[in-house]
Amino acid sequence: MRVLKDVGVKPLSAVGSGMEASIAETSEKLIALKNVKIVIESQEEDKMQVRVDLSGDETQKVFNKALTNLARSAPPIPGFRREKGGKTTKVPTEFLLQILGEDRVTNFVIQEIVTSTMADYVKKENLKVKEDKITTTQKAEELKKVFVPGNEFGFNAVLELEKPEAETESENENEDEAETENESEPEPSS
Repeated sequence: MRVLKDVGVKPLSAVGSGMEASIAETSEKLIALKNVKIVIESQEEDKMQVRVDLSGDETQKVFNKALTNLARSAPPIPGFRREKGGKTTKVPTEFLLQILGEDRVTNFVIQEIVTSTMADYVKKENLKVKEDKITTTQKAEELKKVFVPGNEFGFNAVLELEKPEAETESENENEDEAETENESEPEPSS
């Protein structure tokens, strides 16, 4: 629970200071998270702030999968043979982290968690998000400090919502009607 206390709730006005992620449909997703708790903390007409929490098991799964995928794209590691398909096998995690860079792996994992959880949520709730981008209220550095594979992890995100098309069309019609009424009224003579 210590990790969750370190990540505080911030007001909606914190947009822009956090980490941005694109939730546009990607052809292949790295992970599919199952036990994610998402709670709407506040909602305005065009903005929604949510709190996302993951269990320690989920963070460990994401970390392991990300490490495996990064290892596949890494240059050959001396002393370890590649199998068919390009996989480097049986490289100790600590050694792999040292070669790939712990910061790089952590950044990749956090980005993947934010992107996949929010993309799934937006799709499930059938939301239209402006430019398919979401922003965390915490900066990337703050998220990196509290992320530990195998421990609970959470973040707050702000989604800027697009107005539904029907609502936008009816507003335009109302404006047109108001203009027509103003034009048809006789002007007062002086």
